[in-house]
Amino acid sequence: MKRRHALIICHDFPPVGGIAVQRPLKFAKYLGEFGWKVTVLTADHVYSATPDPSLLDEIPEDVQIVRVTDPVSKQLARWSGRIVGDGATPAPQPSPQARRPLWKRLAWGAWKWAQAHALIPDESVLWAIRAGLAAPRIIRQRGIDCIYTTSGPQSTHLAGLVASAFARTPWIADFRDPWTDNLHFHHRGWRAALERRLEGAVFTRAAAVVTVTDGFWRLFAAKYPRRALDIHVIRNGVDEADFPPAPARRRREAEPFTFFYGGILYPGRSADAVFQAVHRLLQSGQVHADGIRLQFAGVLDYPGHDHHARLIHELGLEPVVEPLGYLPRREALARMLAADATLLIGDQSEQAKDYVPGKLYEYLYAGRPILAMLREGEAADLIRREQAGIIVPPDHPDAIARAMLQLMEQPVAERRTWNPAYSRRAQAQQLARLMDDVLAVQTEPAAWSSMSWDV
Repeated sequence: MKRRHALIICHDFPPVGGIAVQRPLKFAKYLGEFGWKVTVLTADHVYSATPDPSLLDEIPEDVQIVRVTDPVSKQLARWSGRIVGDGATPAPQPSPQARRPLWKRLAWGAWKWAQAHALIPDESVLWAIRAGLAAPRIIRQRGIDCIYTTSGPQSTHLAGLVASAFARTPWIADFRDPWTDNLHFHHRGWRAALERRLEGAVFTRAAAVVTVTDGFWRLFAAKYPRRALDIHVIRNGVDEADFPPAPARRRREAEPFTFFYGGILYPGRSADAVFQAVHRLLQSGQVHADGIRLQFAGVLDYPGHDHHARLIHELGLEPVVEPLGYLPRREALARMLAADATLLIGDQSEQAKDYVPGKLYEYLYAGRPILAMLREGEAADLIRREQAGIIVPPDHPDAIARAMLQLMEQPVAERRTWNPAYSRRAQAQQLARLMDDVLAVQTEPAAWSSMSWDV
């Protein structure tokens, strides 16, 4: 039987790193096991704070990659020196204290105006249009049977819209986060109305929609009830092959208790309460500086910002906080396995209840106790269901301090049993089945021609 051929359209793909890259990368890696050949249409010259060229080694040899230059991202990369091309390494960064020259400050002001008034829905829109126009040629030349787009950025789905306007190939749109109901969506007026209409066009035109949590499914099904049966949940997960062997758990009393955090922090998801909690434990004498370590792998402060660095200095936490920077994925996972506990810092917004951070599944596989600073919701329920750790509010230093003490006083435990339902291979099988089902329906000409652009 001839293998079918899927076109995965995504903006970020190796050598860009970070947790968001894992979903399209693992689908590209494992769909071949379930009868689907893969071509990836992605961006080149990407501006990224998290480059990881080591991820290129995971791409199977039979996966073809087509890169379309993102002109906006390329210009940002030139200004900042953080260009990530096909295996390229970023240039060294200036210190946050370095003052930008006048032309860069003017350019930055113009960039902020363009973000608000021209680049809609986001700064990747020009790339999305170019990718959408390039897709029909790829579909014809390579015999593509199904298009799959995954966001963010949300403009990735515009590439699917453009491609579907020129090709009859069925299209699946994957929302890793909501679009206009996103907790980071703050636009109003004409722009909000325009983005709602674009979102509606995606839900109308796509043959099927995928999302990653039950909360997101309920949100989309209530908003687009006529498409509720075409909305599916394929969760995020873990590729067991990414992890090195787990070390033996024999922590000596003289060794500090290590908490590990992997990921990106920003104002809505900050480590302020964690640092305040540790400061109180040290000040009260309940914990000595030699007895605790906080390791942060990823982006503690974005380039040009130093909020967390300043807070660490103000609280005198330099001896206990280890900013590791962005590490190659395998090294970060090794540190996760070696830690005594992992930190999960959630967004403080009430909307965060429907979000399940991708790193949570990695923490579950690592099997170390999780100190989760989360709003009550789906992620907290998952941790309780798996009996994986302690949940406290994300803005309550005293509760965080008590939870830290509780974990530090517990005896060393064996790794928890891993739930194979969260395997990336299993999720690729789910997507393959969905694409098979979509193709079975789309072979009926009337089904495709009856789709409308009205939203």
